[in-house]
Amino acid sequence: MGKNKFKRQPGATLDDRRKVLREARKQFAAESAKTKTSPQYSVDQLLDKAEDCINRFEYEIAQKFCQRALEIEADNIRALETTGTLLLELGNPESAKQCFERVVEISPDKGHEKYMYLGQLFEGAQAVECYQKGIELMLKEKENQQALEVAAACGGPQSVTDSDISGAYSAIAELYMTDLCFEDEAESKCKTFIEKAIDIDKENPEGYQLMASFLLSKDDKENAKDVMKKSVSLWLPKFKALDKGEVTDQESTDPVEAVPLGYDTRISTTKILIEVDEYETAIDVAEGLLDENDEVPQVWYLIGWANFSMGEDYKSNARYYLEKCKKLCAKLKYEDEELLKHVDELLSDIGPGDEDEEDDGKNGQEEVEIESDSDEENMEH
Repeated sequence: MGKNKFKRQPGATLDDRRKVLREARKQFAAESAKTKTSPQYSVDQLLDKAEDCINRFEYEIAQKFCQRALEIEADNIRALETTGTLLLELGNPESAKQCFERVVEISPDKGHEKYMYLGQLFEGAQAVECYQKGIELMLKEKENQQALEVAAACGGPQSVTDSDISGAYSAIAELYMTDLCFEDEAESKCKTFIEKAIDIDKENPEGYQLMASFLLSKDDKENAKDVMKKSVSLWLPKFKALDKGEVTDQESTDPVEAVPLGYDTRISTTKILIEVDEYETAIDVAEGLLDENDEVPQVWYLIGWANFSMGEDYKSNARYYLEKCKKLCAKLKYEDEELLKHVDELLSDIGPGDEDEEDDGKNGQEEVEIESDSDEENMEH
């Protein structure tokens, strides 16, 4: 399951971000001054402002609004949940966990979201318990929606979707493939939860991807390949069409927003596709990841590996991506000994290339400038 779907602010330079933060601080100061001479904001009004700041990536200001809301009403469920999600964005999982645990104490049988977050924050059996409780509440809410025909009567979206429930089943299945793999009947439980994930939402690519991973663990490569093809067919063609501007999507015209899988999950997609010898599709997925964030060494490595696996004609391509991976690892001080060892092995097998091959290996890929943090700071002055 793509657990941490962190937001990324596209196209913003360091100077742009600082200007936005300065403006946000001015706004907050103005709002603070206003509250001294006007009636106090309600908790909901403060949280509306906090959520607006979060959507603009102004986390420092959002935190101030959340703190003020909690000062007014310490056990307000919305305030605790908003604060918890903000703390996750700020990289403070322990404090976020405390917020969600407090919500469970206040309202254990209403609202599934807190259990989904806690499932990500806990490990092993505790995580499974959280996900199962969340699924129980989602299924009840779905039954209520169907009974009242809320969605049809109001014409609005359902608050709980089949995709939500499928994602929770997938998360449990993943735990039985990792943390709980040595538990009794872990294999059968894993398969059961994957099947439940697929059964409740046959359009969710994550369930099929987990099944492919499960089948690979059983050395069933051919069936894993078929299932993986099904998974990528549910989103990759649409992503590529949107990226090329060939279709208009009413919900989103942004290719990244149209993808139902998180960044880390798509890295796993690329790995599995390579394992089942679907190299060209793996490269398609990985190139989309590069467009989204070109400073993840693992993505450069996977494209290089896929090209290497395609044979002699693609060795120059492989060299280009693998060398980029090494440069990026050095810049970021990225320490993954196994990855770097494999990169060196592949480059040794490929051998050095001449200048013409280096140019061909770029294969239309723009040269990625790899600057140090100090270079970025100097550019500001």
